[in-house]
Order: sequence, then structure tokens, then C-alpha cells
Amino acid sequence: MNNKTVFFFSLLITGNMVGAGILAMPIVAGIAGFYPSLFAIFFFCISMLYTGFILVREINDARENNFNLPSLYEKHFGVNGKWLTSIANIVIFYGVLTSYLAGSTKLVMIMFNIDLSFEPLILLIIFILFTTLAISSITIIEKYNTFFMFILILSFSLLIGFGVPEIESDRLFSVDWQFLPIALPMIIAGFVFHYVLPSLCKASSWSKQMYKPILIGMGITLVMNIVWLIVGVGVVPKFGTISLDAARLAGVPVTVEMSKILSSELFLIIASIFAIVAITTSYISIGMALKDFLKDLFENSFRIKNKYLIFLVAFIPPLIISYLYADIFLKALSFVGGIGVVILFGILPSIIAYKRDASKSSRAIAMLFFIVFCATLVITLLQTLGIIDINPS
Repeated sequence: MNNKTVFFFSLLITGNMVGAGILAMPIVAGIAGFYPSLFAIFFFCISMLYTGFILVREINDARENNFNLPSLYEKHFGVNGKWLTSIANIVIFYGVLTSYLAGSTKLVMIMFNIDLSFEPLILLIIFILFTTLAISSITIIEKYNTFFMFILILSFSLLIGFGVPEIESDRLFSVDWQFLPIALPMIIAGFVFHYVLPSLCKASSWSKQMYKPILIGMGITLVMNIVWLIVGVGVVPKFGTISLDAARLAGVPVTVEMSKILSSELFLIIASIFAIVAITTSYISIGMALKDFLKDLFENSFRIKNKYLIFLVAFIPPLIISYLYADIFLKALSFVGGIGVVILFGILPSIIAYKRDASKSSRAIAMLFFIVFCATLVITLLQTLGIIDINPS
């Protein structure tokens, strides 16, 4: 793997993670407090990096063109495991793509002050643009993704420049550990890059150096999340008419509330560009991963080779759900992060590591992450089912 490939893969992995989590994370994490959220960010950054390395090892060992997550989980958990995980994975893919379509549509509507009657048209235009990029060849994706990442980092730097002078340091010391559980799904969603690993491993000819772009991409994402958390929590109060909680209830990114506090049209424009580009880069990588996932499922399980059917199954359901439930941005991300991602990219890779690794220390680490991911899943399920109610409002 040459340096150019490492650079491109690093940007693709970064774009995958930055898309949704960095936009939504300060909203719920800020309510819990900066220091509790910082602890959770570091912990789940390490844990998701660990499970990502486990999956890379499994994919590289197989060295098969159509070896994707369905085949991987069938290898370790049998046919029933394959179908359960495949269903869960499709739910994750649909949840993420739906949140991106709904979130970007709302951002464009706010940015250009467009009448609500045009919302379906804006959604359709965004869907066509995003999906066209997602189904392109890896060469075209490399070209556009590098450009989008440049815009993303530039706009992010400008947003930080706007926000830092407005930070009120007292807000960083406000702590409410009781609200940390509602932040965990969003924090976990901010460190998910596992979808694209089968595609990238195949594109790299199953290079053993795949760990390099993963480490670089994770490092960039970690820094961006911490800096963005400082700015988001420091600038926007927890509660009130303009607040983190108001953004949570409205289902909009924290940049919308920040623009109201700063009273700057330029900030709103830059924030909207940042948000839309962040969603675009992630949509591209998720869409690419979903295509390869369905190709594995259709060709290896159903013996069906039809790229048009794969396109319809991959992208039309998220479009329909986004149209029917326009305010689903944060809800979809929370569901995906707390349930789907925790199972597929937390619990199951930990089990694989425990089964494969013989040393006591390696198995102890696998068991630690398994227990933490299981606890996160239980809390999220109890919250989702209404058995417990952790509601800041």
C-alpha cells in the first residue's frame, strides 16, 4: 500500500466517521457535561478501534472478492447468525442513510430559508446528488472525496475560529453523569468506520498495512470530536430557548443553535456547508459499503446478480423513510448507534476475538469490551422501550 493509497483511505475513513456523529454528538454529550463525555469519547474511540482491527484481520484472512459482513458472521455464528446480523446491518445502513438524507434536507431548507412546501423536492435533489456519488467507481469517489474532505477541514477550522472567542469556560465544568447514557449511542456512532472495511480491504488487495489508514483516520476524528465538543459545550447553553436541549428536541445539528447565538449570517453559511459536506462524505462511503454488502448477500445467498436490483434495495427505502419522517435525524442516529452498531461492531467482534485469541490477556481485553458493549445495549434498549426515562427536559 503506497502513501497515496494510505492518504486516500485515511480521508475516506475520516469522512465516514465525521458525517453524523460530529454534528449530533455535542447536543446530547454536552447535556451530560464535558468531562463525562470526554471520558466516553476516549473509551469508545479505543474500543471501536479494537473491534475494527478484529474485522480487518478476519477480512484479510478470507481474501475473497465477495467476502463481506454476511459471509464473515456466517463463518463464526452459522447460517442463523448470518441472517440475524444481516438484518441488523441493513437496519443500520438504512438508519444512517435516512438520517443523512433527512438531516441534510433540513439544513438546506434552513440555510436558504426555503418554504416547507418544497421539502420533498429538496429531498429528491439531495438524494440524486448523494446517490450518484455513492454508486460511482472507486476512482471517482477518490477524486470527489478528497475535494470534499478539503472543504470539510477548511470549514471546520473556520467554525472553530468563530466559536472559540464565544466559549464560556464555566459551561465546561458543568457535570451531569446521569445523562451520559443518552450520549453513548451518539458517541459510538461518531466512531463507526467498520462498514467500509470489506470494500477497502478488497481495494487494497488485502494489504496488511490497512491498520495505517485506520489509525490515521481515527486520530483525525478523535481530535475533531474533542475540539468540536469543547466549542459546542462552551458556546451553547444546556437548556433554554436557544440551547443544546432545544436542538435535541428539534432534531437539528448543534450548528443551528450556534448560529443563533453568534448572530452571524457568515457563520450560518459556513456551518451549513460544513454540515452538508460532512454528511456527503459519510453518505458516499456508507453507500459504497451498502452496495458491496448487498452484493455479497444477493450473490452468495440468493444467487442473484443484478446491479439494478441492488441499487433499488440499497437506496430507495431510505428515501421513502426520509420523506415520511422528516424529523428522524437524531432518532435514527441514536437507534443505530445504541443498538445496531453496538451489536454488529461491538459485541460480535469481541466474541470473535475471545474465541480466536488464546492468550489470557487478549481474552480479558475482549471480555472487557464485550461487557461494556452489552451494558450500553441494555441501557439503550431500556430507554427505547420506555422502561427507564433519562430525559433532560
